[in-house]
Amino acid sequence: MQDWIDQASKKNIRIEDHGRCQFCLSRTDYGVSECVEVASLITHKIEHSIEIEQMTIFLSVDAHALQHSEIHGRWNNHFHLTRLNLILAEQIRWNYHFSPVLSSVVNKYKEGKDNEFILSPQIGYRGVLTVTDVLDTNSNEKYVKTVWDWAQQVFLSYRNGHEIAKEISQLFRKKIA
Repeated sequence: MQDWIDQASKKNIRIEDHGRCQFCLSRTDYGVSECVEVASLITHKIEHSIEIEQMTIFLSVDAHALQHSEIHGRWNNHFHLTRLNLILAEQIRWNYHFSPVLSSVVNKYKEGKDNEFILSPQIGYRGVLTVTDVLDTNSNEKYVKTVWDWAQQVFLSYRNGHEIAKEISQLFRKKIA
């Protein structure tokens, strides 16, 4: 995976290093760098067994990636929106073994689709909750609820990509059947 700073540079995006995160508008002091750091820390806020049982590790990664699509690769939105669709809409109990399968399905799906994009909603319209809201939780129950709410908000904000995510989800289901 390419570093997020390299992706931003490749896309000629100037990274702000102060104030709120320029992509998700989370309450940070040091911009997107702090936001990315917090995202890497929040998955360790609760016990790993609860995190896996409640699938919050996957939901957090997907929500954060979609709120920061500008600093990720071209097919980022396809993978993360599809995984959110599978977990939230199709109620798949996700596990680590499914992620490489989904990645393979997305790779096959994208063949011949050079002009297909899942456009990101405008900054500020990708869900109200952010990593700092998750960081501010003070119990496992509140953490789980906040992560699920965050993921749901982000998922709903990407309505324009839901049909593509459903199509890739069907291919994924066939692959794991």
